[in-house]
Amino acid sequence: MVDPTKHGDARGIVESILRKIPGFRGYLEQEYRRESDHLARTWLADRLDACKAGVDRYQRNLLDARKIDYLDDCERVRTRLDTLASRVRGAMRGYSGVFDFVRVHEELLDQIYELDLTLVDEAERLLKAVDELLVPEKDPPAAIAEFLKRVEDLHRQFDRRSELLRGLGPSK
Repeated sequence: MVDPTKHGDARGIVESILRKIPGFRGYLEQEYRRESDHLARTWLADRLDACKAGVDRYQRNLLDARKIDYLDDCERVRTRLDTLASRVRGAMRGYSGVFDFVRVHEELLDQIYELDLTLVDEAERLLKAVDELLVPEKDPPAAIAEFLKRVEDLHRQFDRRSELLRGLGPSK
């Protein structure tokens, strides 16, 4: 994940000058956070899509082994992954701009970043878990159930992110 505090390091002289204008520095930092948030969510959604491709491979393996009884369960996992990837791509951003009506408090923003980091870590683990699905000795019902549980846990963590953002309300 890109560190929003590092975006300023790669900016030009014009931005360096503009940063000296009162209020503009905060605006730039908000824009960098916006960009970082978008990059992180795109990366996360791409990882979820990669998991979905792994589930597709698993379904083909089941089909080749004539274990078609488990294909519906795999499709449920695939659908939940697809739903989560769509939610992540279309999610509300984790901050607001300087001139927005809704202000994000720094403590809350830190909570959202921590949650995003957890989501990224869990997505990496989920991607590795797809490989475990492909082990032929694994019992399909147990393997699919465990994988679906992980996907549902990710949904709940993402729900938490949305709850944090919805609770922001106008600054008083």
